[in-house]
Amino acid sequence: MTELAGVYRSGVAGATPVLLLHSSQSNSGQWRAFINLLQHDFDVLAIDLLGYGNAPAATLDSPESFRFADELPRILAAVRQAQWQQPVHLVGHSYGGALALKIALEQPVAVASLAVFEPVAFHILDAQDSGRQQVEQIAGQMDQLDAAQATARFVDYWNDEGFFARLPARVQQVMISQTSKVILDFAALMGEPHKATDYAQLALPVLLLQGKYTQLSAQQVAARLLQVLPQVTTTTIDCGHMGPLTHSELVNPLLLAFLQQQRRAQNSA
Repeated sequence: MTELAGVYRSGVAGATPVLLLHSSQSNSGQWRAFINLLQHDFDVLAIDLLGYGNAPAATLDSPESFRFADELPRILAAVRQAQWQQPVHLVGHSYGGALALKIALEQPVAVASLAVFEPVAFHILDAQDSGRQQVEQIAGQMDQLDAAQATARFVDYWNDEGFFARLPARVQQVMISQTSKVILDFAALMGEPHKATDYAQLALPVLLLQGKYTQLSAQQVAARLLQVLPQVTTTTIDCGHMGPLTHSELVNPLLLAFLQQQRRAQNSA
């Protein structure tokens, strides 16, 4: 069987399955510390999404047409190769969190629970929402600026002013090389057809983590989801939008406790 590039399996084969989906301008390596916590009790797949890490680039005719559906074939192929016999527990951050919401709702694979840190499902915001307008402005700048300027604008938005300039040159160059995929990510996040009310049908346990120091767009998405998700709990953490990377010591224990709770409930059912 051909191995899929950018798909990494760890933990205990046959144990409770966990699928990890990373944020934009990142890769599966962002979960390294979390995987260390999971490896004794879970069977883990961490996947580089299209255009990141060792995954192939997205292929399409026009950037505007890119959708979450274009990410799914590789993810589903990885799950099939793992030959999991139990429903999957999804964990996602930012772009990966919004993608995880779609998978949990549509169930192309059986999903048992969902844990997300600030899923940026901008498609559920209304045109008049200031958070959506903010994001549309940034997405427009991504198209208008050169790759280096666009990357700096995007990275600083989710961190703080000047953050990109303080990064090592090697990291900057990797991020600049991924700018074209960030543009596609925006197209998927804005163009996903599901409405906020659709997520009221998501009949499984959801943990929605938020950063205390985050952007309005992420805050408004979380608020809208909390209005409609039927089985959701939430916690606000003393960090920003990039908390799973910058404050993993705060985020990871909460994700782990949720997964352990779901595993116990699943095993006792």
